[in-house]
Amino acid sequence: MKRFVAFGLVGVLLLCATGCGGPDALMKEFIVNLNVYAETLEKKESREKQAGALERIKTTIEKMDKLKLSKDEQDKLLAKYDAEFKRAKERIEAAQKTLVMEGGTAPDTPDLFGGFKAK
Repeated sequence: MKRFVAFGLVGVLLLCATGCGGPDALMKEFIVNLNVYAETLEKKESREKQAGALERIKTTIEKMDKLKLSKDEQDKLLAKYDAEFKRAKERIEAAQKTLVMEGGTAPDTPDLFGGFKAK
């Protein structure tokens, strides 16, 4: 629970410190939200908490889409945060595999990386 609160506070602080809704702030928010979602999977928290974390991710993706960045701007942004993005993605995938291997069911996770990802 402490990590969940800490990630939330970090996300809020990042948004406040860098301005409201710029591409860098949104990418940082996106990565923080991915890590929060991974944590809910790792801790095997309730489906409601997992759904809440997914909803925050989807909201951030919608904000990014509203910026209407050019392909070149998207590529630069993804290159800048590529390492952090890959770590968060791998963490989610590992948590999902662990859940399935332990006899749990795979969460109904939409393609979080389909709309805004490096090719």
